[in-house]
Amino acid sequence: MSDRLLVVSATLLEVAPSLQRETGVAYEGVGLPGSLIEGSTCDFLITGVGQLLCGVHLTRALATGRYTQVLQVGIGGSFDPSLGRGAVAVIIEEALADLGAEDNGAFLDIFHMGLLKRDEMPFSDGILSAPVLELLTLKDLPRVRSVTVNRVLSEERSIAWVRSQYRPQVVNMEGAALFYSCLLAGISFVSLRAISDMVGPRDKSSWDIPGAVGALDRVVKPLVSELTAGFGGGVCRLVGASTQQNAPVSGSR
Repeated sequence: MSDRLLVVSATLLEVAPSLQRETGVAYEGVGLPGSLIEGSTCDFLITGVGQLLCGVHLTRALATGRYTQVLQVGIGGSFDPSLGRGAVAVIIEEALADLGAEDNGAFLDIFHMGLLKRDEMPFSDGILSAPVLELLTLKDLPRVRSVTVNRVLSEERSIAWVRSQYRPQVVNMEGAALFYSCLLAGISFVSLRAISDMVGPRDKSSWDIPGAVGALDRVVKPLVSELTAGFGGGVCRLVGASTQQNAPVSGSR
């Protein structure tokens, strides 16, 4: 496995500033799912939106053996009033919030249905947890819990249920797929989300996607430099993932 960073995003829009900086080319639009773009210090994978596309295209990229670290970059919604529009957070936990079955007015997730054990690797009590990080760029950023969903939450009943079950601070549509893929592969990763909107009734006029993308890039720029400079230095440790539990995984392969 070579020392190389893979930056993963659902759309080109979310990483457009980084792409232009690393490749010298301006990109527009959402990008074709599975697009892999080579940069000067890292590569960019545009997966497309959602868990299915993210999981498939990321796993294919990791199977090449080129990457020792993954950086997920994206926007998301906030459940937490202290995380307003433009805030950037490090995601340390992901949960699958809407995979399961409706049952007489209630919802049963895959764990309650008995289809998956709550501590089946790489889950821990039904949660996917990120590596322990020692990165200067991230030291002042909030570290938060997130849920991954297949639909934008806008109905009060759905929002209330997710709040009560998972106590999330952020919501997104790809995070759990990336956590799951990287944890199984034993690949060190960082997941960043910039807040574009507050969770509630759908009102796109209140979203600030350009502001979130700009805030995200202000963190991504120094973070990419730190991650790539760390090759050979053991930046992260992966905790609770397969047989490589507690082994340094950054720059040590």
